[in-house]
Amino acid sequence: MTDCSTYIEVAVALPVYNTFTYSVQENLFSFASAGKRVLIPFGRRRVTGYILGSSRNVNHNAIKVILDVLDILDENALFPLSMIPFFRWIADYYMHPIGEVIKCALPSGLNLNEFNTITITKKGKDALMVDSVPPLQSKILDCLKSDSCGLKNLCKKLNNDIPLSLIHTMESSGLIVNKWELKGGRTRSKTERYVALTGSNMQTESLSDSKNKIIDALKNEGELSAKRLKELISTAPKLIRSLENAGYISIFEKRIYRDPFGESIKPDTPHTLTKEQKSVISTVTGCIGRGFSTCLLVGVTGSGKTEVYMQLAAEALKRGISVLVLVPEIALISQMERRFRARFGKCVAVLHSGLSTGERYDQWIRILRKEASIAIGARSAIFAPFENIGIIIID
Repeated sequence: MTDCSTYIEVAVALPVYNTFTYSVQENLFSFASAGKRVLIPFGRRRVTGYILGSSRNVNHNAIKVILDVLDILDENALFPLSMIPFFRWIADYYMHPIGEVIKCALPSGLNLNEFNTITITKKGKDALMVDSVPPLQSKILDCLKSDSCGLKNLCKKLNNDIPLSLIHTMESSGLIVNKWELKGGRTRSKTERYVALTGSNMQTESLSDSKNKIIDALKNEGELSAKRLKELISTAPKLIRSLENAGYISIFEKRIYRDPFGESIKPDTPHTLTKEQKSVISTVTGCIGRGFSTCLLVGVTGSGKTEVYMQLAAEALKRGISVLVLVPEIALISQMERRFRARFGKCVAVLHSGLSTGERYDQWIRILRKEASIAIGARSAIFAPFENIGIIIID
């Protein structure tokens, strides 16, 4: 956001087509930037929205009330600024709400939404027993007698559209309690407890043998997870707290990535190219960095197309641009991913619906932090949050 901006444009993660203007109060202003999620009031609820940028030209005559953002939900942006025109284009081309476009693009399980829970009160139970309420209210109370639920589920259970005004009436009469709670946001980064030495020159003569083993392990290995330290020294979990209190070590939480790959891959080296492969690579690399263009590569199975892909990817990485590899279905990702990991190692990420929500979130973050410059996946990988894609390979 710019220094002069106090209003932001927000796309709401709901099936509504417009974007909306919200005000950012001074205490949140420094945290508000495009690509972050915000918690906003919307109608009777609090929902998640996505900051698209500043709203500079606010027509106060057309907008009677501009509501305040309730909270900024992210420390860092979840998607780069360069993706916003892409989201707008998709929303326009497919005539779909932009907030839902962004919601579908991002890893699932991130958003917070407010849901209502209706609970019967003691007065409501008493009224049900003496049959002192109208028939529809009696059905509602009878349904709530066994378990609390939201209005949507209540309508489904009774197979009847229940007016919100009736819920308000019953709440005012003390028959029910209608609570609103924020739910969601189950996908989060994963952390693990790590241990590290606080210094290199320390007197350890007075320490027990077990504690000295811990110190030696940390000197040899550097920082270690508490889990790994326990594998090396079985008594470590009982001893590290006292070592921390004595100033020998520090214990801290460190972010770790959930591993979708499993087994390690033996590295390989580029193969010797045939004349035809050299010709293809020369043609395609001549197009990289010169704007949009397409090339069609035709070859039978086993003719070396994947080797061409990998050498083109290597050329793109040399130029500091990212690579996106799309395959037709999830079942084919594993083979492609293994080939690319063998050649490029840790800079390869995968994005597809077969990952757990945590794994997909971690892969997304790796790309966002520029820890991965090659993404492989099925259709949804087109949303990989690269700032500068140099080549898209569609196999």
